[in-house]
Amino acid sequence: MKKILLVFIISCVFLSCEKDKQLIIENTDIPLISKVLIGGEIYMEYSYNSANLPSEEKSKFHYSKHNYNDRNQLITSDFYWDISMASSDSRVIEAAMKRTEWVNPDNTPKSISHSLEYNSNCQLIRKSYIRPSVNITNFVEFLYENDRVVRATGYYNNSISGYTDYKYDENGNITRQSKYFVSSTGIAELSTTTEYEYDNMNNPYQSFKRLMTLGIYTNKNNVTNKTYTLQFEVDPSIEKVQITENIYEYNDKGYPIKVNGLTEYVYK
Repeated sequence: MKKILLVFIISCVFLSCEKDKQLIIENTDIPLISKVLIGGEIYMEYSYNSANLPSEEKSKFHYSKHNYNDRNQLITSDFYWDISMASSDSRVIEAAMKRTEWVNPDNTPKSISHSLEYNSNCQLIRKSYIRPSVNITNFVEFLYENDRVVRATGYYNNSISGYTDYKYDENGNITRQSKYFVSSTGIAELSTTTEYEYDNMNNPYQSFKRLMTLGIYTNKNNVTNKTYTLQFEVDPSIEKVQITENIYEYNDKGYPIKVNGLTEYVYK
């Protein structure tokens, strides 16, 4: 009888705790992107869960599924890609371009999964990359200063393969990204740098910040100028410095609706 009573009490406590858990709804004050069009054609579609967090990214050539815990932290992401798009055979790529059915988990094998870990301050500290049928330890660890990631260090089979350093402006936008390659001897060499300039309007991907992709999903504003520099010797036919400029059209809330006259954002 005592055992039955104990089980009953534990069950009641468990159910009470479950009942006390309330859904945390985010992004209530910002618009959610539903589609991205390029040249008038649908390029991407987005779905959201009940907490207003992106749960699916859909396109002709890739599909992503995102899963969160009860604190709205991203814990896993699954990615499906049409690998024929990476083929060196132009005929294979041409055939892929003509596909009509979009990639989804039913018609395309999983390419890779991400698993994320957080510290007691709810900061992302590790992102692991898991490939089906491949037994390789591949992950990235994150170092913080003033609640901002200042270095992301990549590991391949438990050895450092490289790292990326980040600098920010007062709005939290990444202004400089420096990538280093670490050789087998442990020597780090600067590989590339990317510098960014911004407008003072709203980044349309602010609702994606939980996906923990630094830059495009964490910046407050929109990139107007991007300067990408190769920090090593290359063939003279290759430009070491590549500059990209973006021109935006905005809605009355200060969010982009068109970029460079080609890319369009459609909001829910």
